[in-house]
Amino acid sequence: MIKAKKTPPDRLSWLVDVTQHSVELSDDAPVYVKVSEQTSLKDTPAPAQHPYCEMNVALEGDGVLFVENEEKHRLKNEILLLGPGVPHWCKVTKFPLRSITVYFLPSALLEFCNPHVSISILRRFTACRSLNDRLLAVPDSMHKDVIRSCHEMFEEFQSRQFGWELRVGAILFTEIIRLIRWEVSCGKHTQEGTEDFDWRPVVMALRYLRDHYTKQIYAKDVSEASGVSETRLKIIFRNALGMPWVKYLQIYRSHRAALLLCEGRLNVTEIAYNVGFESLSHFNATFRSVMGVSPSEYTKTKSVLKV
Repeated sequence: MIKAKKTPPDRLSWLVDVTQHSVELSDDAPVYVKVSEQTSLKDTPAPAQHPYCEMNVALEGDGVLFVENEEKHRLKNEILLLGPGVPHWCKVTKFPLRSITVYFLPSALLEFCNPHVSISILRRFTACRSLNDRLLAVPDSMHKDVIRSCHEMFEEFQSRQFGWELRVGAILFTEIIRLIRWEVSCGKHTQEGTEDFDWRPVVMALRYLRDHYTKQIYAKDVSEASGVSETRLKIIFRNALGMPWVKYLQIYRSHRAALLLCEGRLNVTEIAYNVGFESLSHFNATFRSVMGVSPSEYTKTKSVLKV
């Protein structure tokens, strides 16, 4: 079995070209499904990162996958699971390269299943992991089943028929649970660390952030809403999602701001205050750190960034 390896320093230059990848997600439509095809070097996407969770399934072609400071020749039966803010890129070695990618907001799981289950699933995506753990080399029969489900999700997503959001979410999370169960059956303890803290305060904190992101939020507010001390919340939130709650809030606010920028009804200053920032300078700095470009640059290039 081919293992991932550390990328030599002279091959890390791709990180300089990382751009923010944006798709239209919202609380009402928290899942986005995309079919990609690269037939030559000229239409190969730039290295990217995004504030979503991602499941990517290869359909055709070959390439070397780069994730953070690691690289691996990707096998056709490997399914890639990524969390928010992880830079990644694929150097194609055999065209055409086709894949299906499903993006979803981390908050989507909270409304979809038992909080304990949702936190465990999120942990599978957001925890700091090696590239070997981010790639699931499943049996061929299982890989075919996942591809079939991804095609079904894509058809539902494209149809926009009544209830498509629930249908796509149901298929996606069913497949993710199946993948996690398969890992467990293989003796892979990917959920280690999810049982050593109380998940309920994390859920309450996430709901508080979602419901109050337009207002000023302080650590004491979040800890009171979650029912634990500020110190305890800091520890368990990072254990659950792999990031501080402040970072999660920045991603959530920046994402909401990006949607407002796409609508074009408000100017940048109005959007900054509408998503909870006290100053335009703080908003600009945070948006750039999360999205990779400034709000004004995002507005000018949104037609390119949109999928």
